[in-house]
Amino acid sequence: MFDKKVKIKWNVVVPLVLSIILVSYLLISLIAGLFGSKTGDLDIYTIGNFNAKKTMDIINSEDRSQPILIKDYNFYGESLNLYFESYGDDITKSNTLNGKTVILKDLINSNNIVTFADLTKDVDNQINLNKLTPGFYSLYIVDGDVTFRAYYQSVLSTNNTFYTVSRYGKNYKIEVIADKNLFDEINSNKKKPLTDVLDQNYIYINVTVAQEYPQYDIAISTSPALTMSGISLVGEQVGDFIEAEQMYELALKVKSALEAKGLKVLVLKDEFGQDIQYYGKGGTLEKAYKSGAKYMIHLDMDFYGNIGVMYANRSSGRLAKAVYGYLFKETEIYPNDKYLFKCDVDTNGVTDLQYEIREAGGAVLSAGTYSESAQKNTFAYNNKYGIDTIQIVTINMSDSTARSLWSQQKEKVASAIVKGILEYLQIAN
Repeated sequence: MFDKKVKIKWNVVVPLVLSIILVSYLLISLIAGLFGSKTGDLDIYTIGNFNAKKTMDIINSEDRSQPILIKDYNFYGESLNLYFESYGDDITKSNTLNGKTVILKDLINSNNIVTFADLTKDVDNQINLNKLTPGFYSLYIVDGDVTFRAYYQSVLSTNNTFYTVSRYGKNYKIEVIADKNLFDEINSNKKKPLTDVLDQNYIYINVTVAQEYPQYDIAISTSPALTMSGISLVGEQVGDFIEAEQMYELALKVKSALEAKGLKVLVLKDEFGQDIQYYGKGGTLEKAYKSGAKYMIHLDMDFYGNIGVMYANRSSGRLAKAVYGYLFKETEIYPNDKYLFKCDVDTNGVTDLQYEIREAGGAVLSAGTYSESAQKNTFAYNNKYGIDTIQIVTINMSDSTARSLWSQQKEKVASAIVKGILEYLQIAN
């Protein structure tokens, strides 16, 4: 007798098998979540090429036993400046890093430690970002015998970005980050995501090679820098010797030589007699800010003998000194070595009176505050990215001897300016 053939009810078996598989998967996932690795599957911000576990091991090994609060920051040129109080108009009253030492410790490469010792209050010479190489740095401040881990009063996100100047075909992208939730699992669907890794907005500096560079390195401004209408668009004129034309030609020579060294340079006027203001929307100053330039050279002539190279009163003038050194050594436009100056300041001894320099300096130099006309520069007011600017007043054009000398030496002047800039930027001449 043959056995009775059993008919399988596939419409019942298939759903049952799928249900068993699904339940098994959920049980395995639950067990893995309860007893598996606590860091291997973390969805967190990681540093360098490290995975989450390695990142957490490094972050947890940081010395944060002595935290110190930073309340403000700004940039001037390629200098990052930090303050223990909100930055004020009078830098002498701002609680700066003056006398302190900053140590940046690379968490990716523990052998990479960058030290900035015995800092001053000069706004162009604090944390020189051009000294950094790719890495993820934690920031420490040394005061006396105590080393403090710096944190910021509020969150600074990863879009707080700065680019260094082009050097040998390369720029570095620098992100100043301060976020106590940086290493937390913010968007996780886990029942118990990782949180509270950091107890403060500790400051980190992330340095990478820029994949693109959407900015300029240097802007060149030429006289006249107009702040009101109704003024000559070409400045002073003696016969066919025109101030604006001479300075524009000089600007083009400097631009060409600097670009030959790989720098990105923007001359702010399209032609020497362009009808454009220095102040306000659409002016040359706004173009300089929008360009992302870290440095600006303002080229000028004078009609009353006030010649020389000037720099911001709050800076050390290192760029100006480098340029002036070559101008004095390689040209004869300055009769002695007494033509290098800090800007004159107001009666309070605080604010630069040379508007071409002051208004380019952003919050660092109190731009957009000095006068009613300066208040048109809303883009400069409280701007944390100040442009390190020097003003080169070449000759007294009312003096026929000076004009003749200029005609003979303007090529040398251009060359000297370029050499000074390259020396300051540490780019080989």
